[in-house]
Amino acid sequence: MGTSELYEGAVWLGREFLKFFYSPTGVAGGMLDAFRGWKFSRSWVRFWFHLPSLVLLASVYLTFAFSNFGREDSRIQLFSVESQGRCPTKLIEDICDQMHEDDFATVLGLPDTEKIDYKIVAISDLTKRYVELLSKRILSIQSRNLVAQYRLGLIYNIHGKAEEGFSKMKELANGAFGDCPQANAWMVKELLRQKVAGAEISNQELLSNLEKASKSRDVDFRLVSFYAKVLEESGETLKAIAVSKQAAAVRPELNLELARLYSRVGYQSEMRSAASVVEDVFIKKLNSPQEKETDRLAVAEARKMTNRLEQAAEILTEGLLNKSTGPAIRRELSEVLRLIYVNSIAKTEAGPYQADISQLEKAGEVDPLNPNISSEIAKLLPLKIKPSKKLMEILKQQIEGGVTSVSAHILLAEGYFAFGNMKEAMRNWELALAKDPNNISAMNNLALVLAKTSDTNVDRSLSLLNKALTLLPGNAEVLDSLGDVLMIANRPRDAINKYELAIRNDTTRNETRKKLLSAYERNGMDDMAKALKKVIENMEKTPADEQANVKE
Repeated sequence: MGTSELYEGAVWLGREFLKFFYSPTGVAGGMLDAFRGWKFSRSWVRFWFHLPSLVLLASVYLTFAFSNFGREDSRIQLFSVESQGRCPTKLIEDICDQMHEDDFATVLGLPDTEKIDYKIVAISDLTKRYVELLSKRILSIQSRNLVAQYRLGLIYNIHGKAEEGFSKMKELANGAFGDCPQANAWMVKELLRQKVAGAEISNQELLSNLEKASKSRDVDFRLVSFYAKVLEESGETLKAIAVSKQAAAVRPELNLELARLYSRVGYQSEMRSAASVVEDVFIKKLNSPQEKETDRLAVAEARKMTNRLEQAAEILTEGLLNKSTGPAIRRELSEVLRLIYVNSIAKTEAGPYQADISQLEKAGEVDPLNPNISSEIAKLLPLKIKPSKKLMEILKQQIEGGVTSVSAHILLAEGYFAFGNMKEAMRNWELALAKDPNNISAMNNLALVLAKTSDTNVDRSLSLLNKALTLLPGNAEVLDSLGDVLMIANRPRDAINKYELAIRNDTTRNETRKKLLSAYERNGMDDMAKALKKVIENMEKTPADEQANVKE
């Protein structure tokens, strides 16, 4: 190779290298020119000089070309690491779930003890804005990045941008960027929150999101049981069972939900089988450092479902003795003991009922705040079983503590009324109304007793009954009571109107007809009274009377 050729090659190489900066596309032309030069000259010297140069330039050019892609991936990774470091996805999810927890528990009917207590570290507004910015930076490079889209939806929701958050999560739940079961789980809880707030949410919309959400093992396991429940309510019992079985196969603890489902639909054999698995799964965790309150409750529930109440009481009592459990164990033990008491109620040959009162006493001692205890005590009066002194003390304690149920007060009032104790009857109806101001039964009965006790109570009696009619228009029982109070107030004409309305709304009310007859007579409506008397007599005729009339 001559000096001129070396010089010529060096110039060419330099020129092509400079082209790389000011004319990248010209590099390809230069390479083509070099190839043509060799083709026409057939100079192997020129060929061997240009070949490594061409390879070098091609390498540099291709490296630069592909570096754009490499830089994008690096930037996305850099932004993702920075964003996760500032605020992990799990933390944002927990904050969103905490926002939904109360409404979710309300719809599922969960007691406070079964709510999830999310341990959340406070996030500053600055951090929220920064994470939002990083998510948007990632999406400016890669618009379909699923993780960034999901994190952006979560950040919107915890940063007070509810509309943008709902829109983004709905987009994700509909699969706009691929499958995102976590977004479907969020949508379920948000729809339930809206339902609690009074919005009309269809089961179909819930089912669509629940089906997708349940495919992930990372979502709240309670959604699986809720999915089965919604399917059951929609009449798809077999599909509900299939969903529960599939979930239980992956997470054995979900056999408890499967057993509950079998119990509700009456599949006793399958329920016992699932309950047996529940007991095997959870009993292994008992009396270990990993034991949770829910583990012992699950074992007790499995035994309850299979009617082994004494064994359920045994496992719960053991939990109390270990002092490693909370109030939920006490409440459940109280309920189990109450059920043992209920099962002991039996009618004697002589006629009266008898029951093992000691079990109800134990139930009250274990959990004096269990409102079902006062309900059972109230039921003793109609059964003509005398409550023990201890039970009366528990009842008094519950009434003073305000934990007695509305139904318990109504039962107590009816029992005291039957025994002629008007003072205690009225007191309990008043307590029932204090807890449930719209309770029709309490309003109706209290109004009657008030009016019969003193003429000075008539105005309040009428006020209570008119309110009851506003809540339940046309109710025959309330109209009958209103007629009675008007008769006490010496307003027979007004009473006639109420009695007639009661009969019109319930034609079987012969006792109301007798009251109407009295009102007719007091109002001097003799012809109406005479006609009504015949109607009453005809309605009270027995089949034997009618046969006797035919023979005559």
